[in-house]
Amino acid sequence: MSDNIFSSEEMQLVTFTLGKESFGIDIMNVQEIIRTPSITVIPQAPAYVEGVTNLRGNILPVIDTRIKFGMQSSGDGVSSRVIVVDVGGRTVGLSVDAVSEVLRVEANRIEPAPSMVSGETGAGAIAGMVKVDEDKKVVMILDAASLCSIDRASDSTAAFRKSGKTRVTRTDDRKIEEAQLVSFLLGKEEFALEIEYVREIIRYPEIVKVPNVPGYIKGVISLRDRLLPIVDMRVKLDTGNDTITDNTRVVVIDVDNVQVGLVVDKVNEVARVSRDTIFPPPQTIVGEAREQLKGIVRLEEGRRIMMLIEPRTTISNEVLQDISFEQAENRSSQDTEDFSDSTNEEQMVVFKLAGEQYGLRITQVQEINRLSQITKVPRAPRFVEGVVNLRGDVIPVIDLRKRFEIEQKDYTEFTRIIVSDINARKIGIIVDEVMEVLRIPRNLLEEAPDILQGNQAYSFMDGIANLGSRMIMLLDLRNILVEKEWQKVAEMNTSTPTAKKETPVKLKKQGREQ
Repeated sequence: MSDNIFSSEEMQLVTFTLGKESFGIDIMNVQEIIRTPSITVIPQAPAYVEGVTNLRGNILPVIDTRIKFGMQSSGDGVSSRVIVVDVGGRTVGLSVDAVSEVLRVEANRIEPAPSMVSGETGAGAIAGMVKVDEDKKVVMILDAASLCSIDRASDSTAAFRKSGKTRVTRTDDRKIEEAQLVSFLLGKEEFALEIEYVREIIRYPEIVKVPNVPGYIKGVISLRDRLLPIVDMRVKLDTGNDTITDNTRVVVIDVDNVQVGLVVDKVNEVARVSRDTIFPPPQTIVGEAREQLKGIVRLEEGRRIMMLIEPRTTISNEVLQDISFEQAENRSSQDTEDFSDSTNEEQMVVFKLAGEQYGLRITQVQEINRLSQITKVPRAPRFVEGVVNLRGDVIPVIDLRKRFEIEQKDYTEFTRIIVSDINARKIGIIVDEVMEVLRIPRNLLEEAPDILQGNQAYSFMDGIANLGSRMIMLLDLRNILVEKEWQKVAEMNTSTPTAKKETPVKLKKQGREQ
């Protein structure tokens, strides 16, 4: 706490209320006062950290000042405000019941805080008190730095995070006999693309129509300052109508350095399949239809069939030449340079959990599967749902809601298991819904707020992607478990090889959580 907080002869305080009590903070620390904004909740953050919000392009952590002082949170009211304070160049928002006034007080009227005030709660941030005679009330003066706990951030935790990023080297375990596929629906049929063609997956956007083009060309969109032609695969392959629903997605692919967006009805999963499950198209399929198929994928003993698309023939130069605004063979050198400069971008899988959006770097995602049979394991950690059999490998599955101590909900048709390989240890995490595969410029990825340092939330957060209207919390799965937990999970791989399978997980049909 600063020793010279009351050194000047006069002090201006921005006063506010929490319940029936009055508090004040030095106006020199107050940057602005705003209405309560939309706040993104950070799981397992300290109870007093309400979350983060976007303040004109900057990530602002918000503290629930009531909880900081051991009071019961009252929720947002009509008078609720967020006081944005600046401490040493770092901004933090303080959520308060109401802002009262700007009060001028002489330094000699300020009395020190009682000695019984300790640092165990926010009360330790009370630097002094002043009596307001006309109202016969006492205003408790707060030290902004102490209240925001910035000066107590743990350097050792920050060092651990930095070392954690270099401690584990990426293991590229792609095997020649396996193929990684992105599967999707066109009408009632399931198709797939090899993942090396897929650049990202986005929600269906507003599309600018282009006259005098074939019906399967929907138009163009602007994707990060680049015109992207949109091809409706349902019309192109004559597999159904072009109805747009909440599940409709655009799969952005790259074919010989040309980007095209493919409209599909629904993206199912990212899966690894053995190449011996991919068969040539049947001889009965001839002509253009055969050229557009790279093969037929037979899974689950033939009960599940996927048609593997060959993008080079499906999206041919003739198709691209139909789009007069984007020539495949005559791209400008500037466009090529921009496209190849992928070092300034991060590619992530975005998923939803309890209404909030999270991301995982694509390098940590091995595949994405629909919820399958889960075998319970006795004496497993509470957040471990059990194990699943993935092509002969027994993989522990973590329910991320339980791991983050978030209220449980029934699994639905949107529930997915994201499979990752961390330090040669495979693990699956259960999430509410996988939304998209997204590329973002690295300059939009910011460090987690300093207010979280020293807390478990800081260890597994790898930054926050600030996209203006949305925030995506980037997770680092290497730190999602502590070492002892990793050991327990690793033991499950060897202790349950013949575990009896339970009945399949029952899914509850319902809409998406808002």
